[in-house]
Amino acid sequence: MEEKDQTLLELLKRAAANDEAARAELLKRGRTWVDEVISSEFANSGFTRDELFHSGYLGLLSAVYNADLSRGKDFSDYVKNIIRGEIRQYIRERVRRTSFPRFLSDLNRQVEAVEARLLKEKGRLPTLSELADAVNITEEGLSEIFKAREAINYVSLSEERRRTDPTPTVDLSKIRSKRPEPFPIQYRLRIASALERLSYIQETLTKSLFPPSQL
Repeated sequence: MEEKDQTLLELLKRAAANDEAARAELLKRGRTWVDEVISSEFANSGFTRDELFHSGYLGLLSAVYNADLSRGKDFSDYVKNIIRGEIRQYIRERVRRTSFPRFLSDLNRQVEAVEARLLKEKGRLPTLSELADAVNITEEGLSEIFKAREAINYVSLSEERRRTDPTPTVDLSKIRSKRPEPFPIQYRLRIASALERLSYIQETLTKSLFPPSQL
């Protein structure tokens, strides 16, 4: 075994025993892994090294303070995977599409929860008709929700690809209740849409009334 590998193993053992000096040394060494992941995988993300380093370092911290979770895997690979995940999350949170109202994300989560329940009950994925009956939304309306789901969940990590990513148009008027009910989905969507617009207006007015230069 190479000397550097032996030293790393000793540091990991000490870190597992809550030795803060060993953890500090692992964090010092791990900074090169953060830079390596950024330069090799996120060079074309549209974000600078400094912008990405903070989230990558959070991943490094998590890995070092949970080193036992590597369970015999190559520690550098384990650390890089966590660093990679943190940086991806950072990018997605900052470039996530804003063309869809936030309430569509909530509606998508509700539909997904019903899908999961039906899968557990039936032992198979539900048909579109079965899902429509369960959530009381027309098949046509579900198709619009699915159209938004793909765009909401997908974010390219490449700045160049993001410029050409397709953005489907969702027709909210097609999202309607399949069966009559006291408070149909189409009415709830109108209210949610109005509230979201009011929230945007409130935020805009607040920024105008209290600009940073006057605070």
